[in-house]
Amino acid sequence: MEASRRDFISIGIGALGAVGGLGALYALVRVMLEPSEIAALGAKTEIDVSKIQPMQVRVTSWKGKTLFAIRLPKDFKPEGYTLKKGALNSKGTTNYEILKGHDVFALVGVCTHLGCIPLWKPQGEGGINKPVFHCPCHGGLYTPYGDVIGGPPPRPLFIPPQKLEGNKLIVGVEGFVKELI
Repeated sequence: MEASRRDFISIGIGALGAVGGLGALYALVRVMLEPSEIAALGAKTEIDVSKIQPMQVRVTSWKGKTLFAIRLPKDFKPEGYTLKKGALNSKGTTNYEILKGHDVFALVGVCTHLGCIPLWKPQGEGGINKPVFHCPCHGGLYTPYGDVIGGPPPRPLFIPPQKLEGNKLIVGVEGFVKELI
């Protein structure tokens, strides 16, 4: 029996469909078997903190969100801030309790009220003569540790998992902060 042109095209289309189906199946199986590895892609950010001077903030990104890497003077005292009552992080505490003792750390730079990007005001803002993060949209104010001191934000800025290796602050891996808080 002789194969017709129609048979040849049908076999070709069937072969292309089979290859496409196998490719989709391979991608699906890979996602199902290695979710943590794939989820981790792009989830790690390294920041050279040697160039960040005390009271400076370096803005970068992590998982598509604004990230603030901040260096405070070693003798920085958080006294003088009046924290908003009930505005606690997911651990039920303040960010300062988690970050105290660290002069370099990172915070997710997204206001917890409506998702705006707060501004770093090292000279103070809103009648507070101490360094603050200020969200100008609705007047949210945060301490340098990201704790709420004024305005409508319901909770502190998020703290991503992070560790410090020499002059590298690595965000997205377990270290002195083990999980997103």
